[in-house]
Amino acid sequence: MQASRPARVVTPNDSQVSGDNLKVKFIMDTVKKSEERSSKNKSYKVLVDGNKFEFNKSVVTGEEILIKIGKTPPECHTLYQKLKGCEFEKISIDEVVDLANPGIERFTVKPPEVFHYTLDEEPETTDSKSLSANQILQNGGIEPVEDYYLIEIDNSGSEISHKDNPGAPIEMKCPGSKFVSVFRGEMPVS
Repeated sequence: MQASRPARVVTPNDSQVSGDNLKVKFIMDTVKKSEERSSKNKSYKVLVDGNKFEFNKSVVTGEEILIKIGKTPPECHTLYQKLKGCEFEKISIDEVVDLANPGIERFTVKPPEVFHYTLDEEPETTDSKSLSANQILQNGGIEPVEDYYLIEIDNSGSEISHKDNPGAPIEMKCPGSKFVSVFRGEMPVS
């Protein structure tokens, strides 16, 4: 009668495998490859303002969600995640969201909460959706506002004068609007 050999433990890194152990290694490798493929093909669904979108990774940032749904530049939009009930949580651009939780994550997008603009190439911010020319001048520290008027430079480089209507509302834009102050009177000569 022959003595039986002790069982050999097979690990995925074994290079010398034979017989039944070869079958075990083949099965282990097949399962591992299947799991890798499965995780690569896994998609994570989100619902944004009623529209479905898919991601192929479980962890994304607020910026990635906004870009995926076509809301660019991302800083011109505010993303909120719908929680249980009627509550919403603001998701900042660099905040990480885990989509691996059971169910579909739901989001909504709103206009920006803060608008950035420049006055005479100096950065300014406001939480107002519109400001008058006089308010923009005053917020920029240009006084007396009666001695100045405002020129808006649009995205194409065209100039829009707010000289004749300094109290009319100007809609703030994103990305930021550009304004230039212009002195109304004559410059003193020395």
